[in-house]
Amino acid sequence: MFTSFPSPRRRARRRGSIAVAVALLVALTGCAGDPGPDADPAAPVTIDVTVSAAAEIYSIPWLVAQKQGLFEKYGVIVENIVPGKGGSATMRTLLDGNIPIGEVSYPSIVQADPTGSELRVVGGGTQGPYPMNFYALASNTRINSIQDVRRWAYTRPNSATDALSQLIPKLAGIPEGRIERVSSGGIGEGLALLEAGSVDIAMLPSIVAEQRPDDFELIASSPEYLERFLQSTITTTKDYAASHPGVVRAINAGYTEAVASIDANPRAAAELYAEYSGFDVEAALKVVERAAAARTWGGGFDPASVASAQAGVELSGSDRDPDLCTLFDPQFLPAEVDHSLPDGCSGTSSS
Repeated sequence: MFTSFPSPRRRARRRGSIAVAVALLVALTGCAGDPGPDADPAAPVTIDVTVSAAAEIYSIPWLVAQKQGLFEKYGVIVENIVPGKGGSATMRTLLDGNIPIGEVSYPSIVQADPTGSELRVVGGGTQGPYPMNFYALASNTRINSIQDVRRWAYTRPNSATDALSQLIPKLAGIPEGRIERVSSGGIGEGLALLEAGSVDIAMLPSIVAEQRPDDFELIASSPEYLERFLQSTITTTKDYAASHPGVVRAINAGYTEAVASIDANPRAAAELYAEYSGFDVEAALKVVERAAAARTWGGGFDPASVASAQAGVELSGSDRDPDLCTLFDPQFLPAEVDHSLPDGCSGTSSS
């Protein structure tokens, strides 16, 4: 199992940021999970959110919370779940549009704002490696294992698939330089490249892998290499978190309850996902059950998932040295979830 060891320079920097992070938590008002005046259940505020690759599993907790009234219970109506295109494209939707909060890839956060001057990671999100699996065409008899791969498709720069296309070959012992990495532009585009024979492997939409098992062969399964991996996080801007703390807490509370609802009734979640995506309910149920079994979603923070994702960012050649103690802000999390900050920060924060 992979373990990340931050550099001495990064450890020193993070220790130096502890006092700043603690001061920030003390200075900002309110305890985790408390309602705020800007999110009143009697008069809910309406917002849109953006979610990376919304046709994939990332949208499922958002759909459950939206349709079951779990956000509205805390004073927020999520009117539209706006699909992002992954990586930096979703980050631009968050920063440039009128959308205040969303679920965006961890690498894109590091690339966009490593010092935490503009952004705040305020909630968990997708913290397990499922369904980040890479497939070959079953008809391509040349590709039988990861050792045979020469052209590997990922979606976009600064996406989770970008990081994994660097991290998995290293963990598999593939010599550096053997694999050519190809940016496809999106999950669907990667499938098109694969079917055209332009790449050896690509990440498939999980629902496609479930519905067409005879057409593809699994070559690199992320869960085989990584137990935890932070794909995406609930993120907002620093200014919005400061001016709308109740909305941020309401989003986290609704998301956390949605994860519990999925665990309790995966079929209900699958029906919502199938209606949203147009997929078959039984295939959607397989996706939901696999994701839930792998603890894919989480409302709180997970330092192990952060460590593996950061290792992938560093392998991609990024020169960004993120201040994780500032980027990750646990004050908006519900009391019942993990508030642990990334390695080198102050550990666990309470309200």
